[in-house]
Amino acid sequence: MTEIIHGRRVFVAEENLLLKWWKSIDQWTLISSLILILLGLLLSMAASVPLAESHEKAPFYYVYRHLIYGVLSFVLVLFLSVKSIAFVRRFSVVGFLVAMLALVLLPFYGTDFGKGAIRWFSFDLVTIQPSEFLKPFFIVFIAWIISGNQKYSPKVGFTISFIILVLCVFSLIIQPDLGQTVLIVSSWTVIHFVMGISILFSIFFVFFLFFIGVIFFYNSEYVANRLINFFKAMEPTSQIGFVEKAIQSGGFLGVGAGNGKIKWSLADAHTDFIIAVAIEEFGLILFLLILSIYIVILFRSVGRLIHQEDPFLLLSGIGLLCLLQFQAVINLGVAARLLPTKGMTLPFISYGGSSMIATGILVGLLINVTKKRANNDVDRFLGGK
Repeated sequence: MTEIIHGRRVFVAEENLLLKWWKSIDQWTLISSLILILLGLLLSMAASVPLAESHEKAPFYYVYRHLIYGVLSFVLVLFLSVKSIAFVRRFSVVGFLVAMLALVLLPFYGTDFGKGAIRWFSFDLVTIQPSEFLKPFFIVFIAWIISGNQKYSPKVGFTISFIILVLCVFSLIIQPDLGQTVLIVSSWTVIHFVMGISILFSIFFVFFLFFIGVIFFYNSEYVANRLINFFKAMEPTSQIGFVEKAIQSGGFLGVGAGNGKIKWSLADAHTDFIIAVAIEEFGLILFLLILSIYIVILFRSVGRLIHQEDPFLLLSGIGLLCLLQFQAVINLGVAARLLPTKGMTLPFISYGGSSMIATGILVGLLINVTKKRANNDVDRFLGGK
């Protein structure tokens, strides 16, 4: 009788927010990131034992630390992937300002760990490299500046972004850090190439890059030595010499987990040259797997960005993707002796707290800006929820 008088009660299923998030993100990129983190943990077990022994630590001391960094990194990926665009902008602006302040203080309170470049803050339990965190925040901040001024004053946005780039480059020159400078300048260039830059500025920018290169060469002995050594015949006892031996002995299937010998002689086997340990112990097949995963992230992200109409999301996504892919290419290119050594980690694979956590921030932001979202979910330059 009640149903006749009042009508049948209609139940509306509540929206499953978890399912909505899962459908909106690129699952391939998320899963690929998790696989890279797990592979990094596996390779840390193989490569960090000599480091632990040299520091009189337990054999898996650095493996446990790598596990902690990996978990924190993936938590950041998940956390940032669910946040709003407004949060992404504000988080990145604050992060950029903090990272820049840290770079300013680095010459006074930082350390070089005997490597000739002051890049780290050393505390009791952790070591922080500010330039690693600068990169993703720099990209999103620049994208915000350019997209916010695109409609009414594109030249103003372009000028501000170039000034910010110069400040970042100057801060990195002081360390000096050629690798991070190359990453930031390259990503900035790609962003502005997408937006369209004049021929006149292109010519000016080429001279600017040449000027930066000259400064690095003549004001940093270790940078000059690396560039000079790159064009010399390779010495068998050099880092690259050990890397080549590792690759040759590994072959297609490797010598077996834990059976590698080069890691006991290679100083940065757990960081910059982790791929040498991977190939020696697990063979070329693992290298191809790692390379394929980066390619999957590249094509999946490009496939989403190519249909993106919002300039902020487009520029942020392109810049973040360039950072990730360029860093991987540089690390692998150095191991293959196609590029001079630069002290560049392999994203999600190499040991290092700053690198791992900063990469988690980068990928979390990348997944966020490549999400499928309705047009009204994209808030404007200064507005938003």
